Amino acid sequence: MNHLGRLFSVTSFGESHGAAVGCVIDGCPAGLTVNLDEIQYHVDRRKTGQHSFSSSRKESDKVQVLSGIFEGKTLGSPITLLIENADARSGDYDALQSVFRPGHADWTNQLKYGHRDHRGGGRSSIRITAPMVAAGALAKQLLAQVCSIEYNVFVTQIGGVFTHIIDAESASIEASPLRCPDIETTQAMMREIASCEATGDTLGGRIHCCIKGVPAGWGEPIFNKVHAALGHAMFSINTVKGVSFGEGFDAARQRGSEHNDQFDYQEGKLKTVANKAGGILGGITTGEPIHMDVAFKPISSIQQKQTAAQLDGKFTPLEIGGRHDVCAVPRAVPIVEAYIAIILADFYLHQQLQQR
Repeated sequence: MNHLGRLFSVTSFGESHGAAVGCVIDGCPAGLTVNLDEIQYHVDRRKTGQHSFSSSRKESDKVQVLSGIFEGKTLGSPITLLIENADARSGDYDALQSVFRPGHADWTNQLKYGHRDHRGGGRSSIRITAPMVAAGALAKQLLAQVCSIEYNVFVTQIGGVFTHIIDAESASIEASPLRCPDIETTQAMMREIASCEATGDTLGGRIHCCIKGVPAGWGEPIFNKVHAALGHAMFSINTVKGVSFGEGFDAARQRGSEHNDQFDYQEGKLKTVANKAGGILGGITTGEPIHMDVAFKPISSIQQKQTAAQLDGKFTPLEIGGRHDVCAVPRAVPIVEAYIAIILADFYLHQQLQQR
């Protein structure tokens, strides 16, 4: 499957070193006024080459609209967004044509298809998310017509350095080169990255999402739970290895009396006292902030010497060249935001159908 969402559906296409990457958005209602500059802004937030610890691949990432938008408004027909690949340097991967790199999807793609694009990871590259961020920016504009949602998404951990902050303003997030709203933690993270880079290694981390303003009542009690759909979207992002909501894995050590969240009336509305469920109960939104944590493994392309398997069954020494992130977690923030917006736009359209 190459699409995300059911009513608001985004189909992804392209490979890392192909002519372009792009997506087709189906189900976006007609008449939506589209701010293309805002879409481009969010795509630029995930670009490579912005910091010394990110990939030095230089792409303009200019978003081209091929269909579905006319005179600044959506037509109701499929919207095709295209981003050309201009700085691929495919020659960096010539030696990897019949090699399976540790930690990569080379082997599994070969097993599944019998033929793969070895250049830059092909279809399995994080490059595929660039047009998905554009789609997410459009989803945000759709949602903005019906509700005011705040996407407070930020880095809380890189390697062994972390902060316990669970909410932050967008200005403080973007002020940090690592998109971590805590200055002292950012500085410690930068030292962690510098130390790791010096050894030719890479780092993973964690992103926290505090999504405010999602109306109550979205989602289904069984097979289309909001947290299930969000989890599916998050696990569709490269290197994501864990997703949790509210108390998350800490709930496993708690007793029911500890985890149960009491109700209270606040400003005339029924709310939970501590929001331990993270804004979702029984798969349905409560109207309170959705709290979600997303864990990322380290980038697999390290600069240290390794041993790789070959297509002929032999093994070979491996030194990965090319341009790769030491830590890609900060660049993942706009990707996480975009995927959240796509899922929420889908739930909004489902809710519209159910309330007719």
